Amino acid sequence: MSLAGIPLGLLLGYGIGVKLTPVILLQLNGVVQDTVSTNPLVFVGAALFSLLTVLLSCHRPGRMAARVSPVEATRYTEGSDKKKTTRRAQSGASLPKMAWANLGRSHSKTIVTVISLSLAVVLLNMTVTFTNGFDMDKYLAKMASDFIVADANYFEVGNSWNKDYALSEDVLSTLESQPGIEVGGRVYGKCSYVEEFITEEYYRAMYGAWNDKETLDQVIAYTEKDEGGLLTEQAQLYGMENYAINKLRLLEGDLSKLSEPGGRYVAAICSEDDYGNPDLDSHWAKLGDTVKLRFVTEYEYYDPDTGAILDLDNIPDDQVRQRRAKTYQDIEFEVVALVCIPHSLSYRYYGTDEFVMNDQTFIKDTATNSVMYYACDTKEESTADMETFLSDFTEKEHTQLDYESKASYAEEFDSFRNMFLILGSVLSFIVGLVGILNFLNAILTGILTRRREFAVLQSIGMTGRQLKKMLIWEGLYYAFGAVLVSLVLGIASGPLLSNVLSTMFWFFTYRFTLLPILCIAPIFVILGVVLPLIIYRAVSKNSIVERLRETES
Repeated sequence: MSLAGIPLGLLLGYGIGVKLTPVILLQLNGVVQDTVSTNPLVFVGAALFSLLTVLLSCHRPGRMAARVSPVEATRYTEGSDKKKTTRRAQSGASLPKMAWANLGRSHSKTIVTVISLSLAVVLLNMTVTFTNGFDMDKYLAKMASDFIVADANYFEVGNSWNKDYALSEDVLSTLESQPGIEVGGRVYGKCSYVEEFITEEYYRAMYGAWNDKETLDQVIAYTEKDEGGLLTEQAQLYGMENYAINKLRLLEGDLSKLSEPGGRYVAAICSEDDYGNPDLDSHWAKLGDTVKLRFVTEYEYYDPDTGAILDLDNIPDDQVRQRRAKTYQDIEFEVVALVCIPHSLSYRYYGTDEFVMNDQTFIKDTATNSVMYYACDTKEESTADMETFLSDFTEKEHTQLDYESKASYAEEFDSFRNMFLILGSVLSFIVGLVGILNFLNAILTGILTRRREFAVLQSIGMTGRQLKKMLIWEGLYYAFGAVLVSLVLGIASGPLLSNVLSTMFWFFTYRFTLLPILCIAPIFVILGVVLPLIIYRAVSKNSIVERLRETES
């Protein structure tokens, strides 16, 4: 049986794996999707593991069977090795009671069969609970605008934005002129050098997680400082029109000042976790602070040990060098708000401290006007038309561009959820198939080992119909037991599943359900009725006399 089953299982497993692997890889970034392993060691290892399992499983039963003589084996009835006891019937015999007593002959087999059936149902119920808990509203909350258009590199994981990815005025004019746009705006990205001034304590707190003390000491020693002893560090800026400013999540302060033309105001951006919990200590600037930003137009390089100015074109590779601002302008700003920025409207990578200012102040102080992206909201009836337009616009006219929309986020969400639903369903099917085979084996061996017993019962008056009913009751007890265990495990695992998944997926909302168990219950009932009848019919073709003689010979 192993020689037949193991190769078939390897082929079936490989076939399922080939189909499921692309479904998983499509959801992963940076993974090559056209490679499926055919390493022989995988197949050899699986075959040896399966064969070892079979040999271990057969060893003890084989030794037990070898001790029994052939004559004794032909008279074996399930449970006959147990010590016989005589009990007085309290309320008379009935088919359900007889069926229940028959299951008690081998408690271990009954328990294993019920558990193997229930595990598949519990796994399916957990899969449905898991996938139904994916909250699209939470997922789409990360998409602050209906549409965002930018250079394709802006959306790529791991890319840093620069002026080469800026949107042209022709593209912006086309986008802004589209019908159906309710409100929209530009966001300008920093493509010039801007420095802030921070304390050594904050610097160590910011970079201490990735560097040891010795490294930090060395870096700080060579870092340029202002007259007050503060360290210079690169800063990240946003220049936002009112549309994007209104999308910021206000933690403290007043965003209205940020929109004042010519105002020297900024908002400090604090980080937040996936669940939307802000960290006010993630930015050194506090509400009401005065922030000095240095806008650098030219750097010079020098030897930190001697102070000599170095020629950048003729610096040896082993030369220790440090740079400092040569031509610059220092401007002070008031922090009028602490905010969090939606991920979809950010630079999409972690960097230095970030500040937001209005678009005109940004253009004036940085002397740049590179647009990082254009975002907008559309009327509900125009959303589909805008989706069609942007699809053609980015795929045919301007292939270097790309866009995101709430529809694309929803599609990504459905694809991610379906991946887990498919994987969970396949695993449930495999475990369920094992459970059904155990169930079939329990019914089959129970009937085969009791053929003589059935013949005796029929010889003293039990009809074939009564015998069938008794077997049906046995099958139903298995089915009801599996459903009951599944309900208990499903209810008990709910809170645990909720806690685990809520910490793994920020967009998960636990929703209690037992619907899969209730849907599978009728299937178990049908199996509990049909399988015993099919097996009994196959083994009861001979007459009662022939079966009695067969078992006694």
